[in-house]
Amino acid sequence: MRKNKKTYAHRPSDQVVSENSVISGVLGITGIVGYLLLIYGSSQAFGQGSVLIGLAGWGLFAAGAIGMYLAVKSLEDAAAAEAWKIVGCAANGIVLLFSVIVLIMGLIG
Repeated sequence: MRKNKKTYAHRPSDQVVSENSVISGVLGITGIVGYLLLIYGSSQAFGQGSVLIGLAGWGLFAAGAIGMYLAVKSLEDAAAAEAWKIVGCAANGIVLLFSVIVLIMGLIG
């Protein structure tokens, strides 16, 4: 019988890297950079930014939630490399934590 190879894995090195962990890592890093850009843009507008800044924040929150889901899902694959899994979980955790902090600050103030 022919063994089925994983078709969803990327092989940048000798290790197998799952597609879910790569996507979650990219979403997490994009979320962190996106929040830094939103903070810069909001500070340039002296806190009076348009609704687009808020919508972008909600979009980054959604991307962080999807990235965290994919990161947790990628933890099930024991054969894949651990580095991208950890990067995805940590980066998306930072994005989600920052999103919740901003949401609570908005509700209080």
